[in-house]
This record gives sequence, structure tokens and C-alpha cells, in this order.
Amino acid sequence: MKRLAVAVAASTMVLISGCSGASNDGGDTTCKDFLAMRVNDKDAAVAKMLKRREARNASTGDVDDKRTLLIGLCQPDDKQGTKISDLA
Repeated sequence: MKRLAVAVAASTMVLISGCSGASNDGGDTTCKDFLAMRVNDKDAAVAKMLKRREARNASTGDVDDKRTLLIGLCQPDDKQGTKISDLA
């Protein structure tokens, strides 16, 4: 019974994580993809970008500020293919 419960739990986690649909490319994320993400996924992309750039984990405030900035910078149609790391 215990093995079955573990197998079911593991299978459920794989299905849930596989269905999220959002990839985290950090700063390589395009504006189009960034704007389509949920807030948590946007924060993860920004945090990954900042960690690569600054070689440290960014604070929650830094991530929130950069996400808000990027949402505005990504709005113009001509920016949809631009990487978020190129904007901020």
C-alpha cells in the first residue's frame, strides 16, 4: 500500500509540473512569452535573470520592481520578440 501511495503521489507531481506550460528561460524569455505568463512564472523568470546577472539571489522587492518595469517595457508590439534581459 505504501509503495502504491508513493507511486501515485510521484505520478501526480509529474502530471502537475508537466501541465504548467510555462518554461523559465530567465533573461532569454521574450516579451511575448513573458506577458503571457502568470505572475509567479514572471517572478521566476525575473529572479533567474537577476541571479545570472548579479551572481546572487535577488530580494523579493527587486524581483517585484523589475517585473513591473518589464511589463511596461514589453507592451509595445515591436518589443514582442525582444528578450527581457535586453530591456532591463
